[in-house]
Amino acid sequence: MGMTIHDHEHPTQQTPEPHEDDHTHGNPFLIPFLLILIYAIVEFLGGIWTQSLALLGDAWHMFSDVFALGLAMYAAYYANKARRQSQQSRVETFVSAINAVLMLVVVVWIVLEALERLQHPQAVAGGYVMLIAFFGLVVNLVVAQRLHHHAHHHGGKDNLNHRAALLHVIGDILGSVAALVAGVVIYFTGWLAIDPLLSMIISILLLLVTASLIRDIWRGYRGHADCMSSHHDHHH
Repeated sequence: MGMTIHDHEHPTQQTPEPHEDDHTHGNPFLIPFLLILIYAIVEFLGGIWTQSLALLGDAWHMFSDVFALGLAMYAAYYANKARRQSQQSRVETFVSAINAVLMLVVVVWIVLEALERLQHPQAVAGGYVMLIAFFGLVVNLVVAQRLHHHAHHHGGKDNLNHRAALLHVIGDILGSVAALVAGVVIYFTGWLAIDPLLSMIISILLLLVTASLIRDIWRGYRGHADCMSSHHDHHH
């Protein structure tokens, strides 16, 4: 369905039509933003109700996604208005850095809570965890597909802002899978330790991909600093 739109519009087009341009670049972030916001609330309430740390962890991560996608929408709008490439780079780097920090905060919270749960296991409603996590996985896969589609057709694959948003959604997919597996195991075996254990494994994976994003942000910052330095030297 979206192919006609992408085929019709070109990223290098110089026409002064801000409303059309904003819609083209904002819409791929707007739909994921609304989907994640609605289901983050569902998962959070479900996590409290079922006492599942994996579900609560995924819910907290989805809330960080809401902020991340909101920032991504703002950055895309701001970058489209920017006249200079350096101005666009600053916005993207700033937004990506905030996204990475949010991810680290979520990781620390999940690990601390998981350690507490391992020492003091809590009863978890496995059947409901399975159900909520399954629909959460579907929502996250839909969002990831939309963001990947936009990156492929609009050249966003090398864009830090886009990579940060995708990173959050990939983390959500991992979280939903962990919560789903935890629900299945608890429902059929009653082994409560699987919930915090899977939460910790997912946190380690999230930490690794976040470290990769931070490395890219640092490289972008150094590249921008070197560019500014050479520009300053050129004028002197």
